[in-house]
Amino acid sequence: MNNISAQMTSSNDDSNYVACENCAMNPICQPVLSQQNSISLTDHYLNKRISIKAGEKLFNKDDVLTSIYAVCSGSFKRCKENSDNDNNILGFRFSGELLGEDAIFHKKYNYQVVALEDSSVCKVSVDELINCSTMVPQLQSQLIELLSQQSHVNQQEFNCLVAKKSAESLVASFLLNVIERNKHNTEQIHVISLAMSRDNLANFLGLRRETLSRIFSKLQKNELITVKGKNITIINIEKLTLLSK
Repeated sequence: MNNISAQMTSSNDDSNYVACENCAMNPICQPVLSQQNSISLTDHYLNKRISIKAGEKLFNKDDVLTSIYAVCSGSFKRCKENSDNDNNILGFRFSGELLGEDAIFHKKYNYQVVALEDSSVCKVSVDELINCSTMVPQLQSQLIELLSQQSHVNQQEFNCLVAKKSAESLVASFLLNVIERNKHNTEQIHVISLAMSRDNLANFLGLRRETLSRIFSKLQKNELITVKGKNITIINIEKLTLLSK
């Protein structure tokens, strides 16, 4: 069953939320034209800014698909149990990105999603969206645009893992991928906050925790990055890019 908390946030401070124009859900949140009039159908299928506490599950693997989500603040991890009952980290989702969209074909979620920090999501009811799109075909093309955008994000995240020459190049590629994905959400594009634990990050990258810590220390010693807890500042993006090849 879906474990999402249905508590709407009441804060008027928008500083923590991704701007709607930078959100992957934006194509289906726009008014549509009908006989020269602009109408909004989002009240039928969109629930905005639902609060999710750190550690809370958004949905479980094999839950029946009901909704897709856009992260409007915070971050999440996607994970799946392996044969040893350990969680494999499949990836991370940051503000402005989608969750659950790849379940539309099979009608079931393919993985578990857990909030890495206090976060919030916008929730779209799939059935209601499809019902609206049958009445307003323009929504169908907007849904295709939405899925195409997220497919690009998924491909870029995959590309940061493959064909790397060393563990150092893998870590460098991951950091650059996070910067690219978050560049529209911050004024400090070379500063990133990794809410995931070092164990989770090492799991995702296929490294030992000790190896990951050693690489961060080396990158800092070589003045490519600085590390302060979960915050990482890219000092020399050119050298980091060369290392990622």
